[in-house]
Parts: sequence; C-alpha cells; structure tokens
Amino acid sequence: MLEWILFLPILFLPIGALVFALAAPRLSPHSRTWLALLLVAIVIGAILVNIAPINHYIVLSEWQLASFSLALQIDGVVLLLLLMIFVTLAALWLVAPPNAPFDLFSVLVLTAAMLLTLAANLVTVYFTWVLFDLSLFGWRLARDIERDAAVRALALSQIAGLAFFAGAAFATSGYPDQGVLVIAIALWARLGLFPFHWVYPLRGADSRDLWLARGVPLLAAASLWIRWPLLSLGAPGQLIAILAALALIASMIWVWREEQPARVVGVSAWHAVALVPLALAYGGDAGMAFALWLALGAAFAIALFEMALRWRGENRNRWSRLIWLVGLFALAGLPLTPAYLGRVGLYVSIWQSGNGWLIVVAAFVTTLALAPLWGFGLALGGAEPRDPKRSEYTGLGILLAAFAALSLAPMPLAQTLLPELGNSAQGAMLRVIWTDDGLGVIVGLVAAIVPLVASFFLRQPARRYQPQPGAFVPRLARAVDLSWLERALAGVGYEMGAAARNISTIAEENPAVWILLVALWIAILLVYPR
Repeated sequence: MLEWILFLPILFLPIGALVFALAAPRLSPHSRTWLALLLVAIVIGAILVNIAPINHYIVLSEWQLASFSLALQIDGVVLLLLLMIFVTLAALWLVAPPNAPFDLFSVLVLTAAMLLTLAANLVTVYFTWVLFDLSLFGWRLARDIERDAAVRALALSQIAGLAFFAGAAFATSGYPDQGVLVIAIALWARLGLFPFHWVYPLRGADSRDLWLARGVPLLAAASLWIRWPLLSLGAPGQLIAILAALALIASMIWVWREEQPARVVGVSAWHAVALVPLALAYGGDAGMAFALWLALGAAFAIALFEMALRWRGENRNRWSRLIWLVGLFALAGLPLTPAYLGRVGLYVSIWQSGNGWLIVVAAFVTTLALAPLWGFGLALGGAEPRDPKRSEYTGLGILLAAFAALSLAPMPLAQTLLPELGNSAQGAMLRVIWTDDGLGVIVGLVAAIVPLVASFFLRQPARRYQPQPGAFVPRLARAVDLSWLERALAGVGYEMGAAARNISTIAEENPAVWILLVALWIAILLVYPR
C-alpha cells in the first residue's frame, strides 16, 4: 500500500524548515536563498510522488461510538491546488528572495493550508479549519497586520467554523436542507467574501505578502467548494446567487476608493472569486471543472500582480507592466487564460438557467473592478528600467509555464492528472466548445470580453477619481465595509467579558453563589424530564 506517501509533503515542509532555521545563520544570503528554493523543490517533488491511478486515502483516527473519523485524501484536484501553491511560491521567491523565507508562522500557514486542502471529510475540515485560522492569526500578529482586525477575524472565523460543523451535523442527521444552507454560508465565510470579508487582511498587507495573505487562503477555501459534489448534496443556488450578487456589488463600491496597489488587487480579485460558488450552483455536471479553472485563474492573477509589484522593487523594470497586464487578462478570463473555460462556461450555464440578471451584474462589476487595475498597470513603467536578473527570468518562466499549461491543455491535464475530473471537464467542453447552444456561448463570450475592453476606456476616470471624505461613494463604502458592525460586536464582547469578570469576582468573594448555582442546575435536571 502506497497511501503513506501522502504524508511526505506534510512532513518535509516543517522538518525542512527546521533544518533550514538551524543551518541558515552559518550560510551566506545567497546560499540561504538557494537552500530555501531547494526545500520548496523537495516539497513539490513529494507532492508529485502522489500521482497514481488511485487516490491516496488515510484514516488518522476513528471514533466508532460517535461515527467520526479524521482522514486525509489526495486526488488530482488536491494535487493540482498544492502544486499551484508551492510552484507559485518558488517563482515569487526567485523574483525577490525574502529575508526570512521559512519563519515559524509562514510554515504554519502553508502546512495548515495543505492540511485543509487534504481534508477528506467534514469533521477533518473543521479541525483543519481551526488550525488554519490559528496559523493565519499568528502570521498577522508576527507582521503587525491589523492587530485588532486579526483578533476579530479569528473570533468570527471560529464562529463560522462552528456553523460549518453544525451544518455538517444537520446534513448527516436527517435535516439535509438546513444543513446545506448552513454549510454554504460557512464556506462563503471561509472564502472571505462580503459580508465575511474580515477573513483576509485588507488594510495593512505589504505587496510582498499578497500570496500568503490572499493566494494561499483562496486556494485552500476554494478547494472546499470545488469538492462540493463529494457531499452528495445539491448546492443552494438561490442563496449563493444572492450572496454572489451582494459580494459583486460590494467589490464594485470598494475598488474605486482604494489607493494602494496591494489592496486594489485584493478587492478586484473578489469579483472573480465570487464566481467559484456560482459555478457549483449553476454548472451542473461541469460545475466542478468550472470552479477549479475559475479558482486557478484568480490565483494566477494574484501571483502575477505580486510578481509585477516585486519586480519594480528598487528600479522600475520594463517587464513589470507586461506582467501586470497578463495578470489583468487572467483575472478577466480572456481566451488563452486558465479561467476562460470556467468563466464563459459559467455564463452559458447561468444563461441556460434563465438568470440572465446575474450575467449583467457580473459583467458590470467586472468592468468597474478592472478599470483601476489598468491605471496601476500602465503606471508601473518608469524612467529607470533595468535588465532582469537570471533568477528573475527563471521565476517568471516557471509561473508562465504553469500558466500556459493550464491555458492551452486543460483537457489533457484533466484526463491524466485529474481522472476524477474527467466527466466534469468533458461536460465543460460540451457546454463551451462542442456546444449546441450557440447563442449562450456568444452571450458568455460577450460578457467575458466586453468588460475588459470597456474597463480600458474607464482607466482615466478611475485614475483621476479622488473621493472626498464626505462624498457619497466613501460613505457608502464605509457602510458596506461593516467596520461599524465589527466595532459594535467587539463592544458587546467587551461588555460581556466585563460582566463575566464581575460575576466571577462576586463568586470568589461569596461561596454562597456557587451553592445557588449548583442548586439551580439540580432543579433544572429534576424539572426537565417532566
């Protein structure tokens, strides 16, 4: 049995990071960079070892009385998502090597994201969900990223995790409809889309942290949606459509008030990420493939944007503008990009379902979300271009090679690397390429291409727009941002904590309180059976 090789990438990363931490002080900066890349290459090799005709499935623990088990599984979809995480990480490190590539909390984030992606059942998803939240919380505190928001995000994300666990209990105990609704809301919160945008750091992240702050959590959360068909439960289309429409409108409002490139990238990517659950709700048998390609397209866009921002570092480079524009095309889902089949196929599916208003909302929001990105991209070119280093060319080549493989050969990949995705990918091709609904495909192409063209002509208004503090758009953005609700909830939490401290103080000073409390519970237990 070869199932044990599933543990190789999980073990190699933390153990290799420990070895790196011990050896790094004795090495030169150049040697440390290549040692870190060697470790990432070893992890990638450990992931590739899991390519096999059968999926690797391991039960870590099982409770017979409660019918619970902790299990991990690596299949083609998981393997592709893990490769995306670590291949992109290696490419970004080649472009701009970090000073501390394997600090404790970065390793925890990557390991927890790997475990969440590998989770094979609902119970394992919950436990790895908690671990991932704790790792992100520590990573934010270590980098001093929105400390107050990080505490609130941890608390609210834990509530969402408990809601997911409750939904799983409902779904498996005779209440599938209620359970599906709760699971969908919890997974939507895990994606960090409106009104749960507190999951990702938005107000203080450096451009060098884009991949760890947004790319890795996005792929880990998207993996839960992509494997929705494995639940054998239908996705709640109406609920997802409402949440997606709200998220799209919120991103449209926010994007025009942002001034920092890193934050503009994060907000603009939301409109693409919101399409992933829609693909499961409306894609039918092709939904799994649509969701995978949409998630990979958004992840490639974030990686390319971060690469462009890193590449301009000390002196602006002549290639940074082109890299940014490729990321812009990937985000829009143009032909010859990884998200093309997913975006056009989703639009065709929505058109066939009779919900054309969703296509209009998505196209309109995409237009306004991409307009500021044109301005930032065209401004990256400078008067002091420098020739890229060999390592920078290598990192760009690795990322573009992966980009080209997913763009030009999605079907061969689905048939070889992703055998369980074969039927879904075949359905996607039948809906977009070998289709009998020509009008639907035309509508999908128009909805995918026109917004990019229209956003180009809106780039100048987007660059000139300087919102005044009291203007309507900033006030609306602050209201939609829900920071006022976060502060109100935090205030309620502080009041509850103060009340709990006061009660505990009274109980410590007066033992009679404990006697009354015990008597109350005895009375409840006596009365309840009657």
